[in-house]
Amino acid sequence: MGVTNHKRITATSTTLAAAVAACALVSGAASASALDLGSSTAAGPTKTVVIGLDGTMLDFVKSADAPRLHQLIAEGVSGQSSIAGHPTISGPSWSTILTGVWNDKHGVQDNSFNGANYDEYPTAFTRIEAANPALGTQSISTWNGIATIAGSGTPTADVVTTTAGAGGLAATDTATATAVADQIVSAGPDFIFTQLDQVDGAGHSGGTTAAAYAESIARVDAEVGRIVDAVDKRAKDSGESWTILVTSDHGHKPSGGHGGQSVAETTTFVIARGAGYAGGTTDNSYTIADITPTVLDNLGIALPENLDGVPLAKTAPTQPSGFPSFGS
Repeated sequence: MGVTNHKRITATSTTLAAAVAACALVSGAASASALDLGSSTAAGPTKTVVIGLDGTMLDFVKSADAPRLHQLIAEGVSGQSSIAGHPTISGPSWSTILTGVWNDKHGVQDNSFNGANYDEYPTAFTRIEAANPALGTQSISTWNGIATIAGSGTPTADVVTTTAGAGGLAATDTATATAVADQIVSAGPDFIFTQLDQVDGAGHSGGTTAAAYAESIARVDAEVGRIVDAVDKRAKDSGESWTILVTSDHGHKPSGGHGGQSVAETTTFVIARGAGYAGGTTDNSYTIADITPTVLDNLGIALPENLDGVPLAKTAPTQPSGFPSFGS
């Protein structure tokens, strides 16, 4: 399936605002020349944590009891965008988030991962490890499909972990977020990715109009706060520079479910907090394809020419958004 309509949205606006189970250290870097994997530059590195909130819609975040996400929005740049033309399914979208290219390049069309082309379009983990094996990369997630992505290619992420079920998605997300926070404080990986699943589960069960959807956002907000606190502690104690990115893979129909091309299903978002990001502003040119380029740029790794995304702008323009409101 070719990608048609999810290219960068130009309308923008300014508004106010547990331990890891396995670690495989890669001893050698793959050749960067054949796949344009990029190379490390002399720029000072900024570490990045990407928090993926499966099936979460930004309008509902804004209206939910979610003080930690509201804090990130107030302290950084947030943007809502559309992935119209791209499958509104987790496998393709998380692949875009972790490769910086759309599904017509990475080849993932559904959750089977059949046709994945991670050799030609490697993940951020592979590109980082190939550029500088000394950099630490980790993936700790609730959904096991993330391990398929993070464990692809050569070299893979240093750590690829799927959290064992803990008696429900909310409890499992807590275990995931706790492990992520522990690793940030103790190991300080240069790039760590996590995916939390309970909001998507609530969307499937009752739709976005049910109270359970807002309640799941409130619960996952506490897990986001757990990770943010770990980043802030690590940065204070070590003097390291950190960027926090929060994103989603797709939206949900009001009645629940996704996979189609309705406006609600194709909505995604990015929140970026870190040095230089203009607090309380909105940039709806942000897309999920911009996550990997931002992570690479933060680490001073030259960006391959075959990426679809670009590093996230830190200063937002001031034009109206043009997006419908889903949460009110």
